[in-house]
Amino acid sequence: MRVRNIVAIAAVAALALSGCGSSDSGSGGDKELTYWSMWKPGEDQQKVLQSAIEGFEKSTGIKVKVQWSGRDVLKQVAARLNAGDPPDLTDQDAGAISGNLGKVDGVTGLSDVYSMTIEGESKKVSEVIPEGLVKAYKTKDGQPFVVPYEVIGSTMWFNAAANPELATNPPKTWAEFITVLDGLKAKGRTPIALDGDIKFYDAYWTTWSIIRHGGIGLLPKAATDKTGATFDDPAFLKAAKDVEQLIKGGYLVKDFNGTKWPAQQNAWAGGKTPTDLLLMGTWAPSETGPQAASGFKHRSFPFPTVEGGKGNKAAEAGVIGFAIPKKAKNADAAKKFIAYFLNKERLAKIATDAKNLTPRSDVAAPAELADYQKEVSAAGSDLFLPYDDASAIAPEWATNVWEPANADFFNGKLDAAGFVKRLKDETIKLGKQ
Repeated sequence: MRVRNIVAIAAVAALALSGCGSSDSGSGGDKELTYWSMWKPGEDQQKVLQSAIEGFEKSTGIKVKVQWSGRDVLKQVAARLNAGDPPDLTDQDAGAISGNLGKVDGVTGLSDVYSMTIEGESKKVSEVIPEGLVKAYKTKDGQPFVVPYEVIGSTMWFNAAANPELATNPPKTWAEFITVLDGLKAKGRTPIALDGDIKFYDAYWTTWSIIRHGGIGLLPKAATDKTGATFDDPAFLKAAKDVEQLIKGGYLVKDFNGTKWPAQQNAWAGGKTPTDLLLMGTWAPSETGPQAASGFKHRSFPFPTVEGGKGNKAAEAGVIGFAIPKKAKNADAAKKFIAYFLNKERLAKIATDAKNLTPRSDVAAPAELADYQKEVSAAGSDLFLPYDDASAIAPEWATNVWEPANADFFNGKLDAAGFVKRLKDETIKLGKQ
């Protein structure tokens, strides 16, 4: 959906990227470039990028033909890639770029970009973008194909003004979490907000629960196991039972599956529903800020740990960034824009104006994301990509198996055991196709 400065990741990934040549580079005299973006007009990131585009055009004389395409931009890019006439630059969640373009060898290696000096600075791109953020996104010849400008992850959001006890003593374990929910429910609350028409928002809960019980990597392993045997791991049923406790326990806001996004998250922020908690990405403050009630204070805490959990230290950290499609006619101009935008002063507006995290450790995190920054720091090397990278590794499985099963689970059509069985059976079926 949207999907954002963390010192911790820089510490985790201390090795800087080194240049090793480029591929599919255009001529050095490009006078224009075509940029298709995931943002829509009026969004905070769009405004930041538009300002940078105007400065770039004035500084370089290179014209940027930009199309604010929205979240389905990569489908459009893929179609043009097949026709041999793709845009010169695009952006999206790195996992989505990998799943839509990387898997068909449709992206350009960007090692030369990482070797470029950032416009207006003495630092190279490789010195401000930690290698760990892009180590999963490499071309066949080992070059990174994404240059991130946001760090994103999901966490548990609440309003500290209305729930000060959660700020001073947030629940750490699943048992403590349920106790908090019961206390809120006793006050007449349905404490969890959820826009259930977005299937992968349902899946935030199951993904986190599976990681807590079974550890990082279990979900993508199961997604690619054509035998379905990985779903026999007890972690899946334990995770499903925890989530089932929420579904059947009356903790989810009424009609969560009958409204349209962003109705529930906006109502949560505006105090228009008796909800207190929102499991959502780091974009929650920027998305819900305009609808927030007076005095609303965005705070967050980590997803609760579970007894004996293999992933109890884990935190989610993915990226949104730039990519250059293969066969781009003005690749050099696109690379120049990337190096231009990574300038500290320009990139900092992602934090100050769009209220999101950047990959540069010298750009301060917005106050709303300070808790998340600490969460990632505490995780150390136990970081996982959005949806544990399952949607990037197995996009067809995510669309045809994972998301529909989650929707039926949350809509009460499946119990915990039925949910796991459905995943196993459908994974086997898909593997035979």
